[in-house]
Amino acid sequence: MWCVIRFGICTQEQYLRLGESARCTVWWISYSLLDVGEHPTEEQMRLFEDISFSLRFSNNTFRTTFRRRFQDVDSLAMRWIGRFYPAETELHVEDRAASHALTSWEWAESLFQIFPHAVFEASDILFELIELSLPGGGKYIVEPDGTPLQYVKPPFVTTVHHLPPWRYPINRLMGLRARRRFRSLALPKGWMDTSRVGECRVRRIPYIHPEALAFSRKNPRFRFRVQSVFERTPGCCHVLRTMNIFNRHYFPPDQLVEGARAAFDSLHPGGIWIVGRSLEEDFSNHATIFARREKSWEVLERIGQGSEVEDLALHAPMAG
Repeated sequence: MWCVIRFGICTQEQYLRLGESARCTVWWISYSLLDVGEHPTEEQMRLFEDISFSLRFSNNTFRTTFRRRFQDVDSLAMRWIGRFYPAETELHVEDRAASHALTSWEWAESLFQIFPHAVFEASDILFELIELSLPGGGKYIVEPDGTPLQYVKPPFVTTVHHLPPWRYPINRLMGLRARRRFRSLALPKGWMDTSRVGECRVRRIPYIHPEALAFSRKNPRFRFRVQSVFERTPGCCHVLRTMNIFNRHYFPPDQLVEGARAAFDSLHPGGIWIVGRSLEEDFSNHATIFARREKSWEVLERIGQGSEVEDLALHAPMAG
């Protein structure tokens, strides 16, 4: 069905005027609205989460997450952590591919109650976006590496990297035009680290859940880091979680093996790796909890069907 054209949500006021049923629809919302400030209202918090639920990055990944998403995973992980480590351990826990760190904060909050000396690090490949405001009134929302995601000029919000579907031909043409215009700006290297580039204003849009950010201000042992899941940090942590990233939908088998090796190298001997995914159709979690042995993994327990990379991790050499 051809709809010809579609407008977008450009301001918080527009979003707040929407009814509850309309908010369940996949709207084209400006990513600028992710900046809800240090003390957001409940409505602003919901706005942040609604945008995040459909935000699509240039590498074709989504940040689809929600409250208590990993409740069963966290509960099982905590039981194994408690068996392996006494409460006084200066435990180092990492949650990689943490999205906007909402589920990291939920886990850290319960973990700190049992392990008062623990340090928790949530990481992902980006925790902010860049807003480039043009002198003519429009603005681009850009990833930190310079890849444009959106072009916003009220009343339109147009996706640029992933073009709008063909059923919105005018929006698609606007996306193509915005893509060409962005290239024509010929922005200098490192422009993202400035406040102005030529006549354009540059602003950073934080992409960490407001509650996780507030928790980190009160608890310096809860930290954020920009990091790839494939980065090897030898023996840096006791517990590592990588949910909804090492999936066959995202990576071929050889890269998944490299991911398992990165996890292996990043753990202390005897450390715990939690890896798995959530099914889209019912949001059920399927994960495997591994222990790092000298040269291989040992399966401790599974949730649901276990991780779909379990066999790859078990049969590929991890060390030596």
